[in-house]
Amino acid sequence: MSSYDDVMSQLELLRERIRKIDEDILSLMAERTETAKAIGQQKRLDGIPLRDWNVERLVLDRAARQAGAFGLPVELARSVMRMLIAASRAEQERTSFSTYRGTAEDILIVGGRGKMGRWFADFFANQGHCVSIYDTCPADDSASTATGPLAPDLQDQRTLEEVLEGTTCALICTPLDVVPTVIQQFADLHYGGIVFDIASLKGHLKSAITQARAAGLAITSLHPMFGPGARTLAGQVICVCDCGDPQATRRIEAFFTDTAVTLVKLSLDEHDRIVSYVLGLSHLTNLLFAKVLMVSGKQFKELNNVGSTTFHSQMVTTSTVLAENPDLYYSIQRFNPFGEELCESFKRELETIAGWIRNENREAFAEMMHAGRRWMRSDVAE
Repeated sequence: MSSYDDVMSQLELLRERIRKIDEDILSLMAERTETAKAIGQQKRLDGIPLRDWNVERLVLDRAARQAGAFGLPVELARSVMRMLIAASRAEQERTSFSTYRGTAEDILIVGGRGKMGRWFADFFANQGHCVSIYDTCPADDSASTATGPLAPDLQDQRTLEEVLEGTTCALICTPLDVVPTVIQQFADLHYGGIVFDIASLKGHLKSAITQARAAGLAITSLHPMFGPGARTLAGQVICVCDCGDPQATRRIEAFFTDTAVTLVKLSLDEHDRIVSYVLGLSHLTNLLFAKVLMVSGKQFKELNNVGSTTFHSQMVTTSTVLAENPDLYYSIQRFNPFGEELCESFKRELETIAGWIRNENREAFAEMMHAGRRWMRSDVAE
């Protein structure tokens, strides 16, 4: 056998050893995941919150100490353990993400054939509630697969009054421009249950909500800061906007109290001001980024082939924006009460930065970046 064959034979032995080690690692990961599931089930029985920051910190610290003993980079050990912790938490939440301890409700979802309508139908059904839907639009075939009463082929021929009978809560999952009309319909029918919506913006609802409250309607408002692709609630946020009926708000909050979601309480005006930045500005920035690239005269493939790390990261976000429903994203811009102000601020700051570059003002440019770092660290410092 030649020396080359000897080298290749030795190399193959080492590769086989790597394959065996990889198999052992995956086996241990699977064992860890199964154990994490058991911990999640025990947490649920004991009424313990899903996420324990102190325990996670201890796990990461332990990994860092052990990394030194094994001659591994500390950050590598921390990074791997962070991923394993996240995977374990996701597995735990799959069995308890919609935990609920209250009395089962009879919930009607108006607009229940849309993507978010189906998400909430699944969520509430998993909690043990009786869920029905009312939707005058055909089923959304692009939505996640639904079963039973959630996937009829025909438009709903019943009236809202007919389907409300016997229900205790009603969730509005219609397009933004339709929500005020639906609220008014509930008020006209003198609905005795609690009405709540998940509209991305609230300002255009204020008049309808005020009139509905005057008519005696129990109403509150939510905004889930996630889409229908969410499979767990760990790390997710739902904004809660009390509309003047604290009792109604507390009753709807109860659906999420025992889940891993974070509830953030905002007034209707505070909500829209914040959302104008976290949704309106972020959407606008990514759409503008795509628009500038499209008129550059270059094909996407040309740019992507030589794209930097920053470019590829930005394209990942931009591609998710472009894949969303154009009507929804247009509505978020259209109904944003701070939209014009936001666009003017965008143009003003863009011109400011362009002016620094045009006038070779390196100091101002650098100070902007330093100030940005300080701003992002401010919450941590506090």
